[in-house]
Amino acid sequence: MDLFVAVAEYKKQLKVRGYAQSTIDAYTHNLNLFKRYLQANELFDLRKVTHQVIVDYQQKVVAEPISMESKAHKIRPVKRLFEYLTQTHRLLINPTEGIVETSRKNRKPAAVISVDEMKKLLDQPNLSLRPHLRNKAIIEVLYATGIRLDELVSLNVYQVDLKDKVLHIQGKGRKERVVPMGKRAAGYLKEYLEKIRPWWARRSPKERSLFLNHHGQPLSRDSVQAFIRKYRLSAGIKKPVSPHTFRRSCATHMLQQGADIRYIQKLLGHRHLSTTQIYTKVVPTEVKETHNKTHPGIRGQKSENRGQPATSSVEPKKEGRKQKTKKRGHHED
Repeated sequence: MDLFVAVAEYKKQLKVRGYAQSTIDAYTHNLNLFKRYLQANELFDLRKVTHQVIVDYQQKVVAEPISMESKAHKIRPVKRLFEYLTQTHRLLINPTEGIVETSRKNRKPAAVISVDEMKKLLDQPNLSLRPHLRNKAIIEVLYATGIRLDELVSLNVYQVDLKDKVLHIQGKGRKERVVPMGKRAAGYLKEYLEKIRPWWARRSPKERSLFLNHHGQPLSRDSVQAFIRKYRLSAGIKKPVSPHTFRRSCATHMLQQGADIRYIQKLLGHRHLSTTQIYTKVVPTEVKETHNKTHPGIRGQKSENRGQPATSSVEPKKEGRKQKTKKRGHHED
């Protein structure tokens, strides 16, 4: 089987399965590295790739001076490619059978910022400027919901429900979930939708993307990453901050306030609980009630939002108060 044809076909399958473009790009990059390795060893037919070839490649990757997670990212697409080829009967034998990826059991979560640092970050946009008001809505939504950057930039206007203050997210593998926003994030998003987006959308009236740039085009991942870096510097935060930092911080802050690990799993859209357990473990509680009670940016807001964004106060619960939960005997997948 031709190596180039197989990789091209697999890339199409990833798109059909609903993988994010960033994931497809990462898989493509690492599969190209694997292709170059095979070519250097004069292997152009995937039917000639043996288990020993895979072992040798893994040993080469393991010897590289990169993180264990980066090593796993190089091996994982190779395993998935051969799994796909055997499942679709292109190959009879999977040469990656028995190859173990880097274990995540002892992996520590990347650094998160504190509640106080998050408050400083959320206060950075200059709300007298249109782009900053949009950016304010974005970072409030990122922190309140914990959604991924790809999920954010792919949002359409019809996926926003301001009445119930929720977002309808299409996550990895096109798996849908409903994510609560809370009053403050919904308030800033409402202001953006009423005051900013219509102004920019005049240039592209048929564009349905939620977040636009001043040309009326969908906001890019790079643009979001750029203004977050700018806000980090102006806030005087020394830790690295990315859009994913909001996701990790959202989960970590809620867990610190007593939220259940299974609620966090549902909120983040993790398929496996083990992925969420990187943060910590707690006892199950009801989803939306837990979100409102434990998210430090939403908890305690009792007054109805009348269209005016609330302040960006983010304060932890007082010590000594414990979240009451009900134990369940089953596990959710």
